Amino acid sequence: MRIYDGVLVHQAISDEGIIEVVDVGDVRSLHFGTHPRQSSMSLKVPYRLELSYTRAMMACLLFCAAPRKVLLIGLGGGSLVKFLLHHLPDCQIEVVEYREDVIQVAQRYFAVPDDPRLSIKKADGFAHASQQHYLGETNYDLILVDAFDHEGMAASVGVQPFFDACAGILSKHGIMATNLWGTDRAGFNLTMQRINRSFDDNSLVLPVEDKGNVIAFACHQAFDLTTLKKQRQQIEMMEMQYQTDLMKSWQMLLRQNTTFISRWFG
Repeated sequence: MRIYDGVLVHQAISDEGIIEVVDVGDVRSLHFGTHPRQSSMSLKVPYRLELSYTRAMMACLLFCAAPRKVLLIGLGGGSLVKFLLHHLPDCQIEVVEYREDVIQVAQRYFAVPDDPRLSIKKADGFAHASQQHYLGETNYDLILVDAFDHEGMAASVGVQPFFDACAGILSKHGIMATNLWGTDRAGFNLTMQRINRSFDDNSLVLPVEDKGNVIAFACHQAFDLTTLKKQRQQIEMMEMQYQTDLMKSWQMLLRQNTTFISRWFG
């Protein structure tokens, strides 16, 4: 059966909604009952980041090059998980995913491995972050928030207490990267205000080229773009290592970030 210009590999309906797996040539994609892709994977190179917004999220490595402990809110097809496991062998990864069917599909159809460095928990992202904050025992070097359904960003991870909790469990030199939908100007502005409130205005935004996504980065200390500007050679080496768009992200952060913020918040 053909759907979304490809071959339907799997389709199911749960209490959380429709889930579909579709192959178009060498690329397998996850859909939630609509044409937009939630996640995509190369069948030949499963750890490669196929979608531009996932490559933009990995610009967090410009600020935290060797994370040891990572929390992902939202699994999808596991693109970020596979990338991190492949390129950062010393990294411990925790994933929180609300939908059990997404976890099962990611493991069965998207090559998310059974790896001792990886733990996947079925839970609400807000509840998990709040619990970790309450316990006060965990400091993550990276927090990657990519929690979308067919209607947009999951409501529970867009609220002020969620970002407060993330700030509480992020390490002193850690980075949080959040995938936002920039075409919803009111929603985007509100979410950025909440992120800035939780992180004392220490944030940057990276618009994804030719897409509606915007990646927001936040940390506990002011971003040093002056120093980052001088690191071209180091970033070129990282680009060769990771085979992703770090150079492009670096250039866009330096060239467009100030004008982008002015356009949205001015």
